[in-house]
Amino acid sequence: MSGAEQPSRHLKAAGAPAPAAPRPQPHLRVARAPAASRRSIGGLGTLAAVGLFVVCLALAALHAVLVENQASLDDLIEHNQLRFERIDQLQAEIAYLDSPEGLAEQAQAAGLVPAADLAVLTPIGPDRLPPPGVDPFDLASSGWTPPLPVVAASTPPELAEPTG
Repeated sequence: MSGAEQPSRHLKAAGAPAPAAPRPQPHLRVARAPAASRRSIGGLGTLAAVGLFVVCLALAALHAVLVENQASLDDLIEHNQLRFERIDQLQAEIAYLDSPEGLAEQAQAAGLVPAADLAVLTPIGPDRLPPPGVDPFDLASSGWTPPLPVVAASTPPELAEPTG
């Protein structure tokens, strides 16, 4: 090799790409299959996500049931409150109707009129009709005697004839 040939080896031609620098070769090898424990982590993660979704869905359904029951309970409480108010009104009306003013109003509505004069009864005095000597309500003074009650005679159990 002569000295003239050497420069041509390092010279590059016009318009030609520069020679590429040698790349280092990566150290490649065939990968082994992942261990069974690593494969199950993905399955467990998916199972946990599905389980969490199911739990959230169940909680949402439970919440909907609770809200519906609370609405029904509120309606019943309001209904009871109205009933208690009605009971109070009726008790007030009964109290008025049992009062003297209420009784007088009912009597006038029925067509009754108040008495004209007030009659005062006087007790029996010595110059008036004498009091009765005996009690007029006593059965003995009326002459009537009540019949005696009839009691059926029963035989004692030890003297009764055996049946059978």
